[in-house]
Amino acid sequence: MPDPLTFTHFGRNRRTVTALILAALVLAGLKAVGTVTWILAILGVFAVPALIDVMFNPVSTFSLAEGVLRWKSATQEAEMRTNQIRSARFDTRLDISVRATLEMVDGSKVRIPNDVLPSPDRLQATLEAYDIPVDRHHFRVI
Repeated sequence: MPDPLTFTHFGRNRRTVTALILAALVLAGLKAVGTVTWILAILGVFAVPALIDVMFNPVSTFSLAEGVLRWKSATQEAEMRTNQIRSARFDTRLDISVRATLEMVDGSKVRIPNDVLPSPDRLQATLEAYDIPVDRHHFRVI
C-alpha cells in the first residue's frame, strides 16, 4: 500500500494576508494622490475574495489513503475509491495554475477543486503508486 497523501489548506494564511495588506497599501497610495473614489471602489472589489478568506478562514482538505480519495472544501465534498478512477489529467494553465481532472471508469470526468489540490508532483507520484496513469499537458489554451 502506498504512503498516504494528506493536504490541508487554510483560507487565512500568510500569502492571503500579505496580498490583502498590499492591496490596501496600493489603494491608500492611490487615494493619497487623488484618485477618484469610484475608481478606488472598482479596484477594491478585486480584494474582496481575499478579505472573505481572511475573515471566515475556510478549511479545505484532501486525502488519498488506503485506496480511498477524499476531499472537502467550503462548497464541495467527494469520496471515491481508486479502482473507480481510470486516469488523471493535469493541465497547466497560462497563469501557471494546475487543473486536475479524473476520468472515471464509467466515462465521467471529475475535476478536483483548486483549493483542495495538493502539489501536482506529490499527487502524481501517489496516483502512479496506485497504478493510475497520469497525463500532463502544459500551457494549452483550449
